[in-house]
Amino acid sequence: MQVGMLIKKAENISEKEFEENLASFKILFGKRVKYFRELKNFTQEYLAELADIEQSSLSNIERGRVYPSAETLYRLAVALEVQPYQFYTVKPEIPVQDIIKEMSTAMYRDKKLADLIYKFFRTVL
Repeated sequence: MQVGMLIKKAENISEKEFEENLASFKILFGKRVKYFRELKNFTQEYLAELADIEQSSLSNIERGRVYPSAETLYRLAVALEVQPYQFYTVKPEIPVQDIIKEMSTAMYRDKKLADLIYKFFRTVL
């Protein structure tokens, strides 16, 4: 049985919920990698070279499109001088422009959410 099916059964969630949770996990993981990279003032190209991985792979990891193999995860941790567990435990600071982009996307998809956010800002401002 595949690991994904075991996790799905263990959590007793639908396949759609599982896929959504996995996508969210990969996005957060990618933001953590990017956070540590930016703390070191590394470009993607430089980190990819240090970790001996393709720059396009690093880009896909940071954008949450893919989850790295154990080997790649370890290479990134060594290159960034962090412990691998820190990719899972550190809460990265999310740049304001990323927050705005995520809110805009969510509001575009959900009119009720857009109305709620609009009402909130009208109340605050």
